[in-house]
Amino acid sequence: MKRVSYKNKYLQTKEELEFERERLKNVQKELSRLQREIKETKEELASTDKEAAEYLDCLRRLKAEFENYKKRSLKEKEKIVKFASEDLIKQFFPLLDDLERALESAKESKNFTAFLEGIKIILMQFKQVLKNQGVEEIKTQGEEFNPYFHEAVMQVESNKHPDNLVVEEIRKGYKLKDKILRPAMVKVNKRKNLSSSAAKGKKEK
Repeated sequence: MKRVSYKNKYLQTKEELEFERERLKNVQKELSRLQREIKETKEELASTDKEAAEYLDCLRRLKAEFENYKKRSLKEKEKIVKFASEDLIKQFFPLLDDLERALESAKESKNFTAFLEGIKIILMQFKQVLKNQGVEEIKTQGEEFNPYFHEAVMQVESNKHPDNLVVEEIRKGYKLKDKILRPAMVKVNKRKNLSSSAAKGKKEK
């Protein structure tokens, strides 16, 4: 029977125990490290949640302020639209007064020439008010026809003028800066076809 060496067994057991202790120590260190990371992560999450809640609250306040701003802007816009023509209307009051005085004067004096001169002055004043507002008459006669500015309602045939030339204004047109308020009604020239006219003359002979 083989004799067991208790000393060797003891040393081997001691060595295994030391190894296990060292391994357990390392496990405890790793566990402590993980616990610290978990704690830090929780703190970061708590901080992030707090920050997110602050941002959300800020966004809610901004949304409420923007809604109030929209409501105020809408009210101001409605007010501007409602009273936008007030200043322009006030400028027409003196013209209205002059026109009424001219009519009263014409009734009393029966002087048509003076009445006509008064109407001309009022018309000039009226045009000046429109000019002050940026309203201009659209140029027509002698201008090349432009469908953006002109509305051709009649056509004439003449070799005295180039093709597509406005030869007569039927109704004035107006523009406000670059916006067309009303196109001008015009007559536009189309040159006669001389060869067709000559051939027609020969046939008639």
